[in-house]
Amino acid sequence: MTHYRAPLNDRIRDPGMGTTNPDRTENYAYFPAFIHVTGKKVLVLGGGEVATGKLRILIKSQANITVVAPEICDDIAVMVDEGRIVWESTPFVDTMVNGAAMVFDATDDPYLTARVKAATKRRNILLNVVDKTAQCDFIVPAILDRSPVMITISTGACAPALARIIRQRLETVLPTTMSQLARIARDARQKVADHLHDNVSRQRFWTHFFQRGLQTHSARSICPEDVDLALRQFVPDGSSATVPGGQTLMADVHVDNAFDLPHGIARAIETADIVFHEDHIADDILTLARRDATVIPIGCITLDEHPERKRESISQQSKIFARQGFNIVTLTQPITH
Repeated sequence: MTHYRAPLNDRIRDPGMGTTNPDRTENYAYFPAFIHVTGKKVLVLGGGEVATGKLRILIKSQANITVVAPEICDDIAVMVDEGRIVWESTPFVDTMVNGAAMVFDATDDPYLTARVKAATKRRNILLNVVDKTAQCDFIVPAILDRSPVMITISTGACAPALARIIRQRLETVLPTTMSQLARIARDARQKVADHLHDNVSRQRFWTHFFQRGLQTHSARSICPEDVDLALRQFVPDGSSATVPGGQTLMADVHVDNAFDLPHGIARAIETADIVFHEDHIADDILTLARRDATVIPIGCITLDEHPERKRESISQQSKIFARQGFNIVTLTQPITH
């Protein structure tokens, strides 16, 4: 049987592609990105509570922050006293934006905003005018902080309250131990790379490690020694890593959206290296696959037109891939006669 390798599954993530879900045809209002501003200049205009809200986020980015305002509130004054930001009490002049990576206007002064916008536009500097979306080059999404893990939710500025509700719901779902897990992974990346010399093994190790860590009872804290234990279990006797056998799952899908998908199937899709799927599996479900996973529509494989025989062929193919260390999921729909 031929080994099939399909292109990366970008097509199911392209919002411009037509799908059965009409909402998918809408383009992004804003390009989603994280901007590296460590050590770079960021300018904030305004010294009140609105500016304070932005500064509480900005000071965690390790940017070089300058606040321009004739007066500042007590909270900002504390940040100045602690040396976390610089305060300029002189009136704004255009050259103040020189060299800035981004500018926040929290003044609610239309005349000043017009000047700032003109100054940033001439210099190709990104501007955010707080609560004035039409004036913004970028917006700040709702943020779920599990530093160093940052989860952001945006509705393209059309429904900020909805973004906040989504964030609040995620707060109850994602454990606080996620922060510790990410820090442990950051510190142990080289150690794991020294033990596991191929990408497939490393990917499978971290997937299993994070899955176990996120399921750990909150009363038990995760510690760096857990990585050593996981490595000993993953690579017997500390020997050089060989590719462990992968796992296969063939699942009948009875729903047409990811929300109603059973958790076990959803988790299998998220961790799969290869996803075979029948033609009418909803794109909403297929987008659960990793971007680097290979997604293969079974319909493109002309082995046998009989559904049951075709599935048996896919099952045999999956076993071959599993012996090579890949995790494979096959998504089918109930056969009706």
